[in-house]
Amino acid sequence: MIIVKVLWSLFINLDLIVIAVLIFGGIKNLQGKLGSVQKTITGSAAILLLFMLGDFPCSGRDILRHLEARIPQIEIPKDTHGIVITGGSLCLFESDIRGDAVYHKTAGRLFDALKVAHANPQTEIIFAGSKLESDEFIKLATSLGVSQNRIKVVSDEKLNSLEAVAEEAVKLSGTAKNQKWLLITSAFSMPRTLSVFQSNNWNLIPYPVDYHTIGHKADKKNSSFLERLLMSFQDRLGLVAWNIAWREIAGLCNLKLSGKTKTLLPNTNATKI
Repeated sequence: MIIVKVLWSLFINLDLIVIAVLIFGGIKNLQGKLGSVQKTITGSAAILLLFMLGDFPCSGRDILRHLEARIPQIEIPKDTHGIVITGGSLCLFESDIRGDAVYHKTAGRLFDALKVAHANPQTEIIFAGSKLESDEFIKLATSLGVSQNRIKVVSDEKLNSLEAVAEEAVKLSGTAKNQKWLLITSAFSMPRTLSVFQSNNWNLIPYPVDYHTIGHKADKKNSSFLERLLMSFQDRLGLVAWNIAWREIAGLCNLKLSGKTKTLLPNTNATKI
């Protein structure tokens, strides 16, 4: 199991490893001490960096695109009882130091979720995140006109994993668990998040939001491979996408290997309306 964790860590942090190799190779080259083997390794690292930055098959962007496309967005049922919104949109360290919310790239999930909450005022809301995220979510939601009476949050400071937070969120649902609940999170994270909740015997209706890649069938405009490739080098999402994508893949694999889920990807048949 330790070997598996090490391998996953290498894949997830391959961007940092590649950059470190390039820096080391650059320093050795300036010193005139770069041997033939080291030149080959440095050159390979440079090619790998270009691959990771770009929008190529099996790159971070490509994996994210497949994760985002896995579960399509559906029309919200009129008899929806509640909404489960996941955390993961705060930079926790920076927010803790500043004493105020510092959002990162997935903050879109919160605002999209609050749009759904506004459009469906009859629904209950469960926020499944850490204590810090929960406090900031209540501040944000109430400032945007959502009644705090509708909101339940996970309040245990010690819960620092999605699995633990999901287990607590199931308890918060109480007797209403068997009614229709939406699960709202970033589209790339939906397969893993839905799997976690299903492992806790809660078949939520997935409602993915916060898309980060283009090239989907649902896109309103077509984009060519060349256009996507050029854009990928301009916005520098590639390295971030690599890290995020492999964290999601690792999470799905770990759930399967640990026996918490029977299949690698979530059972979408159980969530059909």
